[in-house]
Amino acid sequence: MKRSFSWVVAVFLMVGMVFMISSVPASAAAPAPKTIKIGVMISLTGPDFQTGGPAKVGYDLAAEEINKGGGVVVKAYGKKIPIELVMLDMETNPEKAIARAEAFNAQNVPLCLGTTLVGASAEIFEKNKLPVVASIMTINAIMDRGFKNFFNIGTLNSDLAEAIFDTFGALPKGTMPTKWAFLKEQSDFSTELFVFAKQMAAKRGISVVYEGEYAMMTPDLSALITGAKNNGADVAFAFPTPPDAITMLKQSAQLGYRPKANIMLRASDDPSWGKLGPLGDYAIGSPDWHPALNYPGVKELNATIKAKTGQPANPSVGSAYASVKVAAAAIERAGSLDRAAIRDALAATDMDTVVGHVKFNSRNARVGVIRPVVQWQGGTMELVWPDKQKSKPLVYPIPYK
Repeated sequence: MKRSFSWVVAVFLMVGMVFMISSVPASAAAPAPKTIKIGVMISLTGPDFQTGGPAKVGYDLAAEEINKGGGVVVKAYGKKIPIELVMLDMETNPEKAIARAEAFNAQNVPLCLGTTLVGASAEIFEKNKLPVVASIMTINAIMDRGFKNFFNIGTLNSDLAEAIFDTFGALPKGTMPTKWAFLKEQSDFSTELFVFAKQMAAKRGISVVYEGEYAMMTPDLSALITGAKNNGADVAFAFPTPPDAITMLKQSAQLGYRPKANIMLRASDDPSWGKLGPLGDYAIGSPDWHPALNYPGVKELNATIKAKTGQPANPSVGSAYASVKVAAAAIERAGSLDRAAIRDALAATDMDTVVGHVKFNSRNARVGVIRPVVQWQGGTMELVWPDKQKSKPLVYPIPYK
């Protein structure tokens, strides 16, 4: 009898232990991580450093602000957890970008962020079901592929082309230039941009009187400049690197080509352009963000950057900063560090940021975006579009001396 009783007691104890184990919350069964590691793909070396360097400032500042409040609330663990940004240099190299995306998957991070060339690894993120938020990535074709895990809070080439034509369309009636030259770099993103530009020009009654192509870092662009000049182009529209843009300006002066407007996207989007002095004046650019934009948090961000660096916020800062805030909000809504849950939370994003309102369409591209347009005036990058937020009006035509 005693043996029988002991056996019964043992059985009840075992059942009780099983019940207790099964009823323990997940947070107790799996201890909360010390930090939420978020992968950041960024070019800190190579030609894209001019974007990557300032973007790092934006990423770091947003993470610092979030962690000052204790981090992100993760419901599964019942507590706030600080975020930790793990940065890998893409080195301005698409192959390195792909390798970095695979590396982050191997590290089992729940989420990634990235600039520019992060688009080269979109297929890797999709294959690994690892959500990523791009902050400065303009290629429509990537978004058109319908990736479920690739989100973009930046503007696209179609938005860029539209902003340029809207800027000139706002000029007084009868003054908008109608003869344009397209000076096209031989690259995928430049080619796509000018496809959109040509379509939009036709709808607005603008004639593309000359189109010329060149390879990056070509030392002699005289054939293109002469083509634009001989065809009477009032506007020279290009998407060059800074060295190519300087070559265009210098050789245009030598060949006597004096367009009424110089659109030099990319090259004139960086604050360092102001160091060119009179040579770079009146060039038109279109960075993804500008510190004069009237969006929630921009004034505070500018003040913080000014206090830290003594300089106004670089255009690359805003988008990077906003992407961290979007990522943190998605993690909090997901309530866990599960990739699928975070992906679904990102898709449902509907929030105001320093880049404006962020909401995604079915392709995970932002809806209702307005690309800022700038013009260098007296060595200062002035915001000339959107019209209601401009710091200075567009100077057109260029007042050559």
